[in-house]
Formats: sequence, C-alpha cells, structure tokens
Amino acid sequence: MRLFKILFWLCLIFFVISLFVYTIQCIISAWWNILLIIIILLTLWWYKIRRKNQKSVWQGVIVIILSLLLLAWFLIPCIFGHFKDLEEEPETDTEMNHHQVLTNDEEDKEKKQQAEKEKEEQEEREKEQAESEKEQQAEREKEQEKEQEQQACSNIRGNISSSGTKIYHVPSGQFYDKTEPEETFCTEGEAKSAGYRKSKL
Repeated sequence: MRLFKILFWLCLIFFVISLFVYTIQCIISAWWNILLIIIILLTLWWYKIRRKNQKSVWQGVIVIILSLLLLAWFLIPCIFGHFKDLEEEPETDTEMNHHQVLTNDEEDKEKKQQAEKEKEEQEEREKEQAESEKEQQAEREKEQEKEQEQQACSNIRGNISSSGTKIYHVPSGQFYDKTEPEETFCTEGEAKSAGYRKSKL
C-alpha cells in the first residue's frame, strides 16, 4: 500500500512538472500568449488597487475571466499536443529495417526497369540505324545500276554539224572515237527517232 502511494505521488509530480514545462513552452511559443499574461497581471494589479480603495472592480473581473478563457483556448491544444507526442512510440529497429528493405527493393526494381527501358531504346535505335543503312545501300546499288545502264546505253554518239545536220556514229564507225557527242543513245532506233541519220563512214 505504501509503495502504491509512492508511485502515485511520483506520477502526480511527473505530471505536474510536465504540465508546467509544456505550459511555459506553449506560452513563449506565441506572442499573443505572452500578451494575455501581461494583461492578466496588469488587471490583477489594477484590481488590487481598486479593491484597496473600495471602488468597483467588476470590469477587472470580466477582463481577467475573458483573458483566462482566451489563454486556455490557445494553451490547451498546445499542451495536449505535447502529451500526444510523448505517447507516440518511435519506430522500432525491426520496423525501420523492414522499411529500409522495402525501400531498397523498390530502388532495385526501379533500376531494373530503367535498365530494361534503356536496353529496349538501344535495340530500337540499332534497328532503325540498320534499316537506314539498308535503305542507303539499296539506293547506292540502284544508282550504280542506273549509271551502268546509262554507260551501256551511251555507245551511240549523236553529233550536229555546223550546217545543222544530225548524224550519229556507232562504235564501229571511222569517226566514232573523234566525235564529241551532243547526245548519246542506246539504240539506233532512238537516234533515228531524234532526227539523226547514220554516218556513212
């Protein structure tokens, strides 16, 4: 029974000290709390003087009551907030480790997804580059074939004399190598269609 009384008084002392400390912290945390304390002290001083001179003091009583109500309105939530923070238990090491493991797993998952995305983008770029090179190669081959066809078709040389006569020369002709052609043709039919006649030599 004695031990119970000791524990009771210890708890009560702890509560009173905590209440006092939290009240002081809440008062100094806001300027309006300090202002209300000053108003209450000044009103009590005024109340004492008026009471000593036996004058009416009901105005001072009203000011004190209102100031105390306002002070309680501001202080009670602040004090209960401190007690609530005191009751909340911090995360245990197990919970913190579990949270850390989850965070690491999420980071690893994000890194893996990022690596896969980068790999897909790289493969897509390589595919586009290969297709582009393939198209360029096909265009080059097509141009080469066209040039070869043009070279193969340019074996008939058309020449226009000073008199305006159009004459074409075949490779077997006497003046073929000496002729600087104004036009070239693949066949004699094309040359004749263009108004040329075959050289007699």
